[in-house]
Order: sequence, then C-alpha cells, then structure tokens
Amino acid sequence: MTTTLDHWRDHPERWGELAHHAAREAVLRLLLRDRRDTDAGFLRYLLDQEIRLHDDDEGYADSLGLAALLLNECGEAGDVWQLSEAKYTSFDTSCGLDAFLLFPGGVAATLGYVERSDHPDREEVAADLRDHLAHDPGLEHERPARLAGMRAYFSA
Repeated sequence: MTTTLDHWRDHPERWGELAHHAAREAVLRLLLRDRRDTDAGFLRYLLDQEIRLHDDDEGYADSLGLAALLLNECGEAGDVWQLSEAKYTSFDTSCGLDAFLLFPGGVAATLGYVERSDHPDREEVAADLRDHLAHDPGLEHERPARLAGMRAYFSA
C-alpha cells in the first residue's frame, strides 16, 4: 500500500484500494498529521467505509472515532448527517463516539443548519442535538478543548 497522501488526494479512483481496514487506518493516521479542509470528500469516503465496517461488525474501533474527528475538523455543518449515522450505527458506536462530534460547524451553526434543512432525518437529528445540549450545556464552550484532547489521544 502506498503510504503518501499525495497518492490518495484528488484520486477517488484509487480510494477503493482502502477497503481493507488496516490500509484505511494507516491513511487516517497520515491525515491526522496533515489534514486539509480540501480533504473533506476523501474523509467522507473514509468515514463511510468505517460506518460499513461497524455496521457489519459489533464493537467499536478507534478508526471510526479518528475518521469522525477529522471530518468534524473540516467544519462543514452539512456533515452532521454522516456523523450522526456514524454515531448511531450500533450500540457500541453510539457509546464510543462522543456527541460533540455531531456539531461539525459549531454548536449554533450546526443546530441551525439541521433545523432549516429539508433532510428526512431533520426532526430526529435536531431533537438529538438539542438533547445533547441539554445534558451538556458546556459543549459550546468546551468543544475546542475536547477536539484538541481527542486529537492528542490519537496522536499519542
């Protein structure tokens, strides 16, 4: 497997080579050191592959959390749908993925985006986001530190 991001970036025709979990995890580790906002499409693909892995298998692998973190860091509120799918793929993923990752555009922007959307899961996701905020009122303020802590965890 090629271990440079240049091989993968902007080459979606090669992404299928990352079907094996170990190869995908290696690329996610590279992206941890050199993630760019322009990697969002690639990260969506990688997170989708992690969702598929976790949908077929019980348990929780850190690779799912890493993919969710990296996509969250791109800062696009529209990624809330995929991040929500990742969190609720299974009981294990719902416990393993932190709820603050469901706010990729920030708390207010993500919640507003969901509430204004016409997505079929809008009501369910909006209620879930509001529930997380009700149980974790410091989320808005603490989100940057939590992201940094999660990044530090994966960097260790």
